[in-house]
Amino acid sequence: MNALQKTPIVTYVTRVGLSLEMDPDVCSAVMTASVVGPEMVRELGIKMAHRMERIAAIMELLATKGFIFEINKQVVYACSNKVEAQEIKRCMLNAGFKDREFQVLLEYTRGWGML
Repeated sequence: MNALQKTPIVTYVTRVGLSLEMDPDVCSAVMTASVVGPEMVRELGIKMAHRMERIAAIMELLATKGFIFEINKQVVYACSNKVEAQEIKRCMLNAGFKDREFQVLLEYTRGWGML
């Protein structure tokens, strides 16, 4: 068998993006509260801690599926070339996560020739 026969025609990587930034709507709601002071900052801290806990829980689920993790700026990326994008999205939704908590990206690479 030559090298071309061993190379798959198309390979893919499923990437799940988890933003470490706070939802702008939540920040805006807390920051425009009628009470400005230390309680506002504490409330924002509670919301941020909840967001980080949700990200950690998603990462735990993805780790059980064999995803590996990398961080780039304010985003954690979970990557797999074994799990399809729709499969992992369905899995996360079934586990109780909301689609606004993550972004699923599917990247294809052509091995050789025409698609």
